[in-house]
Amino acid sequence: MAANAGLTGLSRKHGVKVGAGSMLSVEEVALAVGQKIGHSSIKSAARMNRAVVLFLAKVEQVNMLVETGITVDGQFVQVTPLTQPAARITLSNVPPFISDEFLVRELSRHGKVVSPIRKMLSVPGGGTA
Repeated sequence: MAANAGLTGLSRKHGVKVGAGSMLSVEEVALAVGQKIGHSSIKSAARMNRAVVLFLAKVEQVNMLVETGITVDGQFVQVTPLTQPAARITLSNVPPFISDEFLVRELSRHGKVVSPIRKMLSVPGGGTA
């Protein structure tokens, strides 16, 4: 149980994914990340789905690595966060003649639409089904 003491309080926001699809070893990635943020800041490192996933002590360290990337054996390697920020948007009172495609096109002007539009059915009396 003592081995897990350093992992309490971590969430997906503390995680980064490095080298998706590459053959970098966990050790190579951990050493490169440790040189940037300090080796003691790496709380966990493992290979998952052909990438190396690391959990770091602070979310600020995650943001810094995502912005700067790392260098392994003289080659730049991109670092991506485990969580992708997204906002849920609810549209109400949209007339039926406005298509989903039109809404997606208009919403895409403000950012990437990450899920399909779902319709909520209205029930007489003001509730939803």
